[in-house]
Amino acid sequence: MPRIFETRTRVRFAETDESGIAYYGSHFVYFELGRVEMFRELGLSYDFRIPIIETRCRYHAPARFDDVLSIHTFVGELRTKAFRLDARVYRVRDGQEPELLCEGWTAMVTTGEDRRPIPIPAAFRATLEAIA
Repeated sequence: MPRIFETRTRVRFAETDESGIAYYGSHFVYFELGRVEMFRELGLSYDFRIPIIETRCRYHAPARFDDVLSIHTFVGELRTKAFRLDARVYRVRDGQEPELLCEGWTAMVTTGEDRRPIPIPAAFRATLEAIA
């Protein structure tokens, strides 16, 4: 079972529509927040290019202004030149079970200075393998 990294945030007003529901694209920002915080916790840096090549999100329930969100991020797949980070976003409320709002993933590829795919650097790969 992969190690899960948790990041918490609140739904900001700027992320919502006029009815106070988080705009669907905001969920990709939550995925990014979880991804960046996971990398920070692991001591991984972006000293090489890691463009996103594909992403997916399945929505289960709306996030609303000022909801506390728990973003769970973990390694979903690890290949030679690419990897996928999976994410689940939950609403958390005191005294209640977390409610799954959405789940999805972001696929990324490692590239060199010429922006062509390269094998995942050894130290970066070793860190991801250790938590996968």
